Amino acid sequence: MHINHYTCPFSHLILSGRCSCKYSSKDCIAEKEFGTCTNNPASTDCLSFYTKLKDNSSFVLKSHNQPNLSVGQQSKLKMGALIALQENISGVSSDNVKDIFDLVYKIKIEHTDFSYINFSKLMPTISKYRFRNKH
Repeated sequence: MHINHYTCPFSHLILSGRCSCKYSSKDCIAEKEFGTCTNNPASTDCLSFYTKLKDNSSFVLKSHNQPNLSVGQQSKLKMGALIALQENISGVSSDNVKDIFDLVYKIKIEHTDFSYINFSKLMPTISKYRFRNKH
């Protein structure tokens, strides 16, 4: 059986073990492991959410006029936003996200469009988030 694979903007978080998703899949090319999505509509929603998030975050990431974010900036943005939204929507306070698509779906239902998210409320959590704890 052939499974179609789609882009997952959160694959790094899933591969790191900080998040999971019912539609996530791991794939390998040579020795390189990467994450993919097995559901096209889920992939589209997650990409749309991440695009809106990125478009509204240049101030907190100090990335004005910077077309590409570093891997660290991307991780901070994605994980910080998911944690803030998870707490806001589900009342769950955790450094992990059980199912990214479920959360993105709830965000879409609550806001009807990702453009209506109050991104400024997410910024304090994003700015405080540290992907790697420094010892």
